Amino acid sequence: MVLMLAVAVLLPGCAAPLVPEARVSRAERLREPDAALLAQLRDDWRALQTANPEQEEYLGLVKRYNQGLLKLLRRYRADMKQAFERGERDYVLPGIVFETLGGDTYLPLREVYEDIVPAVDVTTSELEEHYEVQGLGVPMVGIVPAENVEKIGRRVSFRTRGTVSTLTAIMAFPDRKGAKPVLCLLARDMHETITLRGRKHRLAADFSAAIEIYWNLTRVKEDRLLGLLRPQELRDVSGLSCMEAYNPDKIPVILTHGLMSSAGTFDNLVNRLMSEPAIRRHYQFWYYNYPTGVAWTLTAAQYREDLKAARHKLDPRHRNRNWDNMVVVGHSMGGLITHYSQCTEPWEMLRDYPMARKGKLAKQELLRRAFFFQPVRAGMVVYMATPHRGAPLARYRIVNTLTKLVQLPQNLVSEVVNIATLQQDTVLLNPGKITASFTSLSQLSPDSYSIRGLQGLKVRKVPTHSIIGDEGDGDTPDSSDGIVPYWSSHISWGGETIVPADHSVQDIPETADVLQKLLLEHLKRSKRVK
Repeated sequence: MVLMLAVAVLLPGCAAPLVPEARVSRAERLREPDAALLAQLRDDWRALQTANPEQEEYLGLVKRYNQGLLKLLRRYRADMKQAFERGERDYVLPGIVFETLGGDTYLPLREVYEDIVPAVDVTTSELEEHYEVQGLGVPMVGIVPAENVEKIGRRVSFRTRGTVSTLTAIMAFPDRKGAKPVLCLLARDMHETITLRGRKHRLAADFSAAIEIYWNLTRVKEDRLLGLLRPQELRDVSGLSCMEAYNPDKIPVILTHGLMSSAGTFDNLVNRLMSEPAIRRHYQFWYYNYPTGVAWTLTAAQYREDLKAARHKLDPRHRNRNWDNMVVVGHSMGGLITHYSQCTEPWEMLRDYPMARKGKLAKQELLRRAFFFQPVRAGMVVYMATPHRGAPLARYRIVNTLTKLVQLPQNLVSEVVNIATLQQDTVLLNPGKITASFTSLSQLSPDSYSIRGLQGLKVRKVPTHSIIGDEGDGDTPDSSDGIVPYWSSHISWGGETIVPADHSVQDIPETADVLQKLLLEHLKRSKRVK
């Protein structure tokens, strides 16, 4: 196990290709001109307006319409990309009226996306399953650069490199004489159907393609080792992010990853959860990404502040009860961050703090943020493979060696040394010894002051559930997930499910099934606000 940890630390993952290239052959366009495609689409659109979705011939009509629109969209994408590369940011589709829903307004293409990718062209190499919905329209992935994120409205994404939209493209042909075709890109999480002359038609969708591209674009998976050893260098991609448009009618689910990991670790979990329509309609998944080299007690402080800032921005008057129904999910060390942020008397952890002898810690900004706070008001808490009592692996010599390699941010080092100097009324001869206690690896040991101090702290009384791996051995309570033993991941309050998995419990379908059930039960308990 120690050897596996060493290999995982020393070998970062390979980068996946970002997005498929936009290429259309000239021969194809000559063989079937754009005008011919538009004429066929116009005929199909008029037929769809009178077709009965319950009749068998309807499926053939939808198939032909979708195939023609896909061809046209591939051509428009290639044209758009070439125009952007030439610096023509005001590029418009020739002879087409373009509309894309952003909040409650329609924005021009150039003000939203730098690329729109047909979902069928995306290879989902990172995901184990591919979830689609058959229907009318062409599923697309809209790539939104960081500078355009705020323009879309009703969206939040802090410290992002960009984001994506799960879209469905529809080409409409108004009946007015001389009216141009209208290409609509509909946000699929906000539109399940489209109504044509009083009849509802289910929209096609591809939920997996957007997830795949999102994690490739953020590249957070490539930063896992950097986040452990050089946490300062990840400040630009740390914080809270939401892949889709913020929707106040949905309950936020906050996912927090563990040590030497990233928010991308939840890709398969969210992909599976999004296959359930009720989950898509009523929940939105947010990710908390952070550098994992810093002590989890300090990361928890930033986590709480980022959640508070998000609500202040999106619900400044605190009237939306969906925020009070918020679900917080933590995997491994992320579970410790989640657990600690639910504590009602966190300052009690200081009883075992090595520098607490003179009782003046509340005056120090760093320690005030870490130990004196109001808990996060969540409606449900879920722990996955969480070492509530520490991980014995943290005692191993190789982990002590890795701890010495971690370079904490300089401002944090200075503050820690200042605190230690003030508390001991002396100049430290070995500040490295003090700062080592503020690395995540040292704070995962069962012997650390933070793990010892966490025991016995009171937590908010909310529905709580633990998902724990036993490596498929079925020997609980003597089991372990290979990293965290059952005696550490078990808690005395809330429900519990044992799954046949190693420490990466979030990766298996059984965990998604458990969480899906928990979310649906939470939905029945919650009084959502629309």
